[in-house]
Amino acid sequence: MLALSLGVSACGGGSEDERPAFAGAEKVCDGILSDGTARAVETVVGDKTFHGTGDDALENTASAVKEFYAEDPGGRKYVGSKKFCAFSGRMREAGSLEISFGIYRPDDALGTDHAEDQRLYRLGKRALAGSERSSLYFECVSPQIDGSDGQPTRIYANSRLANIGSWEVEDTRATREAHLTVLHAAALAVAKELGCENNGGLPEKVVLEPLADPVEPSGAPAT
Repeated sequence: MLALSLGVSACGGGSEDERPAFAGAEKVCDGILSDGTARAVETVVGDKTFHGTGDDALENTASAVKEFYAEDPGGRKYVGSKKFCAFSGRMREAGSLEISFGIYRPDDALGTDHAEDQRLYRLGKRALAGSERSSLYFECVSPQIDGSDGQPTRIYANSRLANIGSWEVEDTRATREAHLTVLHAAALAVAKELGCENNGGLPEKVVLEPLADPVEPSGAPAT
């Protein structure tokens, strides 16, 4: 599966003097998380306090998406990348949940193939949840993006658990869904920043409905 991803190590601008050294999850990454969603990221990362980050992640990411679309409205070639944000636990043994965005190709959201450690969910155009990495695809039509009324902007959101240290995240449904819950919050925030119609098809409150994997004629799940 090919997609243009935006790597992440820290949130956008803001001066270093304005950044708190450490804060709760709802206070970092441009404040994209509610108290409830903050508990989800704590589950994934293994910490309740995170390194402080700047306050321009949403604005900078939205601007980058608009620039990428203007360069290639069809989304068929690599046009660049832009960092978004990471929830990096304060404790040395904690993980860092890195969130990124990109522009995906027309066929990237098709099909049901996925990695063994991920599960499909009914969310956006395509959603995959894993304990260490998740992805979410959605389309955006917005007056802020010239031409998107005829060719929607295809946006790919990705998150991965990195720099885990000694933290051992459990590969359970609860952890996978916590991971996707955080990614949905980030994608919804970007969709709102862009002014996407109907928030890009993303619900205000995430409802996680797993999809059954396709079954081969033998009755065994497809691999």
